[in-house]
Amino acid sequence: MSSPLLFEIHFPQGRLSLWVQAIWSAQVLIGQQGVTRRLVADAGSGILFNLGVPVLIDKQECQDQVMFQPTNQRAHLIHLPSGTDLVGVRFQPGMGRLFQTKLTKQHDKTDSLQTSEFIQSLLIQLQDCTSIQERIDLLEKAFSQIVFGMADIQDPVMKAIELLQQSSRVDLLEVLPLSQRQIERQFQCRLSMSPKYFQRLRRVRAVLLALQQTEHHSRLAELALEYGFSDQAHMTRECQLIAGITPKRYINRKRSP
Repeated sequence: MSSPLLFEIHFPQGRLSLWVQAIWSAQVLIGQQGVTRRLVADAGSGILFNLGVPVLIDKQECQDQVMFQPTNQRAHLIHLPSGTDLVGVRFQPGMGRLFQTKLTKQHDKTDSLQTSEFIQSLLIQLQDCTSIQERIDLLEKAFSQIVFGMADIQDPVMKAIELLQQSSRVDLLEVLPLSQRQIERQFQCRLSMSPKYFQRLRRVRAVLLALQQTEHHSRLAELALEYGFSDQAHMTRECQLIAGITPKRYINRKRSP
């Protein structure tokens, strides 16, 4: 049985990929049954354009046509009812706040990215698009133009994120031209979390991605050690805390029709 959710995702390439990890669209046609999905924390932030009916996030109705999604530190449940029509931009970890700051300084003086002339203009143009691909192309072109006008990134936070995604060793950050206190402060400002919590979040996300492959379902203890947990029980606790679901429950849901 096919899902009532119509989902499209595009991964930018080149310079834009340093800022944006994905541009996506989600629709549930009128008359179709609503869909509930778990949004696993990925340390990213985003902008969501709502061109349809209000959606529910953690059972709270969201009626705004434009929403800036802050860095998520826990999993959230989103319910997409019949008539859902969303399109969004997902920033790389730490880049949404930086983009917001740079955009408001360079293009308008509003306090919020949601109310900027750039975003409001995009909302109007998205409403006039006749296809999902046209919407995705519009967002990619618009954000590419903004990024092109920015100076080359010499960002220690981006470098720190890259190092932490490659290794579980926090001491690797000593190679950066920032003190530990400066790195902690930058992470709190840009990601609303510490470098150590960022590592915990990314480890949990990596485990859930691995569990999408059935060959890993019978080797949870091995996966725990492979992804830097002390044992399987440690991995289970972290998944429950950060993703709101244990590995075994995640596997069972994947097996369900």
